[in-house]
Amino acid sequence: MPLVRRQSPPLRPAEVRAGLVVGVAAVSTAAVLVRVADAPGLALAFWRCFGGAVALAPFAVRALRGGVRVDGPQRRRLAASGLFLGAHFGLWISSLSFTTVASSSVLVSMSPLFVGLGAALFLREPPSRRTWAGIGLAAAGAVAIGAADLAGAPLGGRALLGDAMAFAGAAVIAGYLLIGRASRSRLPVSVYAAIVYGFAAAALLAVCAVAGVPLWGYDGRTWLAIAGLIVGPQLLGHTVFNHLLSALPATTVAVVVLAEPLGAGLLAWMLLAELPTPGFALGAPLVLAGVFLAAAGGRPVRAVDPR
Repeated sequence: MPLVRRQSPPLRPAEVRAGLVVGVAAVSTAAVLVRVADAPGLALAFWRCFGGAVALAPFAVRALRGGVRVDGPQRRRLAASGLFLGAHFGLWISSLSFTTVASSSVLVSMSPLFVGLGAALFLREPPSRRTWAGIGLAAAGAVAIGAADLAGAPLGGRALLGDAMAFAGAAVIAGYLLIGRASRSRLPVSVYAAIVYGFAAAALLAVCAVAGVPLWGYDGRTWLAIAGLIVGPQLLGHTVFNHLLSALPATTVAVVVLAEPLGAGLLAWMLLAELPTPGFALGAPLVLAGVFLAAAGGRPVRAVDPR
C-alpha cells in the first residue's frame, strides 16, 4: 500500500501574524547574544546548529516513522544546503568580533539580493528591472557602510574585515535557500530543518577541529547565551520562518525579516551601549530600501534571512 502523507491544517491569519512577530523578535537577539558569549564565533555557530538539530530530531524521527521518505538525491541536496548554512553562520557570527552589531546585521540581511541573482543564473527566474534597481541601491549602501567603518570607526580595518565577512555570509546563505526551496516543498519542516542543521553542525565541527577551536570550558554566562541562540534565533526565528513558508509567499517573509537589523541595532544600543558609526545612518537606509525594492520587485524572490 502506498504511503500517504497527511497534510498539516492551514495556518490561520492570527497564527501567521504571531509567527512573524515572534520570528523577527527572535532573530533580532542573535547579534547581542553572540556579543555576550565569551566563545569563538565558530564554536557558537556549531552549538547553534547542533542544538537546533537535536531539538528537532524527535519530531523528525516521528515524521519519518509516519511515512516521510528522504531519498538519495534529496540527502545530497540537504547536505549541500547544510554546508552553505554552516558557512553562513560561521562567517556572520565571526564578523561580530570585528565590526559593529548594526553594520553586521544590515549587511548580512542582503541575502534576498543574492537569491535573486542565483534564481536568474540557476533557476531561469531573472529578477525584474525593479529588483535590479534594488540590488544596485543596496550595494551602494553596503559600500557606504564599509567606507565609513574603515575611515571613521575605532576598529578601522578590522571593521572592514567584519563587514566583508557579514557580506559573504549573506552571499553563501543564498545557496542554502536556493537548494532548500524544492526540498522544503516535499518535506515537513521538522525533517528538513533537523537534517540541514545536522549537516551544518557536522561541517562546523570539522572546521573547529582543524582550527583548534575549543567547544567547551566556557563560563555560565556563555552557556546561557548559547542556549539563547538555540531557543531564540534558531528555533523561534529560523525554524518558525521556514514553517510560515507553507502559508506565506517567501517574498513576504523576506520583507518582514528586514526589520531584524533595526531590532538588533536597538538592542545593541540598549544593552551594550554600542552606537553605530555616522556612516551607518547613510548606508543602512540605502541597504534596507534596496532590499525592500528587490524583494517586492514584481517577480517572486523566494528568500528568507534565517539567523
